[in-house]
Amino acid sequence: MRLTRRAAVTAGAAATMLGMLSAVVLPAPASASLRPSLSCAGAPTNGTVEGTLCVLAFGQTTKPNEYNVTIALLGSRSSGPTTWSVVAGSLPPGLTIHTPQPGTTTMITGNPTQTGTFNFTIRGQAPSGPVVTPATRAYQITITTQGPPDQLLCNAAGDFLISGTCVLPDAIIGQLYQALLPTSHAAGGTLGVVSGSLPPGLSLPATFTGSGDTISGTPTDPGIQPNFNFTLQGTGDQGQPLFQAYSIMVDPDQQLTIVPPGSGSTLFPGTVGQPYAQNFFLSGGAAPYTWSVTAGQLPPGLQLQTSFDPRDANNQLTGTPTTPGTFTFTMQLTDFYGHQATQQFTLQIQPPLQITSTTMPDGTVGVPYSGDFTAQGGVPPYSWFVVNNIKELPPGLTLDSTPPDLNNVLTGTPTQAGTFHFPMQVQDSSGNTVFATITVTINNH
Repeated sequence: MRLTRRAAVTAGAAATMLGMLSAVVLPAPASASLRPSLSCAGAPTNGTVEGTLCVLAFGQTTKPNEYNVTIALLGSRSSGPTTWSVVAGSLPPGLTIHTPQPGTTTMITGNPTQTGTFNFTIRGQAPSGPVVTPATRAYQITITTQGPPDQLLCNAAGDFLISGTCVLPDAIIGQLYQALLPTSHAAGGTLGVVSGSLPPGLSLPATFTGSGDTISGTPTDPGIQPNFNFTLQGTGDQGQPLFQAYSIMVDPDQQLTIVPPGSGSTLFPGTVGQPYAQNFFLSGGAAPYTWSVTAGQLPPGLQLQTSFDPRDANNQLTGTPTTPGTFTFTMQLTDFYGHQATQQFTLQIQPPLQITSTTMPDGTVGVPYSGDFTAQGGVPPYSWFVVNNIKELPPGLTLDSTPPDLNNVLTGTPTQAGTFHFPMQVQDSSGNTVFATITVTINNH
């Protein structure tokens, strides 16, 4: 996990008007009602939205009669069949709009016969119902001879595809930066920024050859907004369209450091048989980061995993310990530029929590009494509780504490003889709990 400082922007408070207010709610005009739209999620393969286009699944001339994509009219509340038409551009030769039965969906089907990229606009309109406004949408289909069309990949070293955005490795102010933008056909092409902007100091050639284009340069101070989102668009092999959203974070030039958690280099202890999780923290350097153990031994049952950010790999120690003991190990952190930092940690695994004595010392009616509840294992200190009702304690006795434990003493002056049984719960500082029935005998004078 990376530690960062964020500026908080607080809006001014809205004024409050006291008294009785009356409001007149006017009906919304018809134009404000839900407008019909055409889908970009047709079965069997969902389309992708690239700018203003819905890019549908690609087709192949060598796979006859296999193309089939469904388009739906949404929000029409129609009571009859929808009318479909191509109002701009043209479908790939060999494909047609086919509506096998009346309704609000249609299909683009057939056997594409010509390669290329085809842009067209479809219109759908319901014949009747509360909303009959026609809906239109721009679509794109690429046809190849065999295999998928050329596309930008997000698989270079340090790349991560997160929610459709290719997150490139971080850049560092004042240090040379280079990020490869590979294409699937590795056949050259053109690229340009169509939305957003590159970080200051970085540039992208308009044309490229070989495996892909490259963003390179020496980033300068980006100011208060270090994260840059931008979209690239262009053409690849045989003029096939390229489109991808990207993100680059520009970091200050700071030394990579492992930041110990609040407990310091001695990690918060664990308990055999109880789930354990501890995140490791850092500052400086440039993502993506990778954690590893370079010396010592992790407690049996624990291992490294990535908690939530794929660009902070193996940043969490987690699992269920199986063996008590004190374990010392060295963590190494490596960033994208190869900078490294190390830190030694110690972790104590306690044996399972248990109540060690269930029979208390005898007491005598009218004689002051004090007996300690005892437990071992888990993570001290301990807190004790009567499971059901404190009235189950022998009459005249109650619970008291000897810090740092809580309610760990049975004390008072007994008023009634007998053998008493009552369930007690002990909880350690990690929240682990166990139960036992405690027995105490109170004798007469």
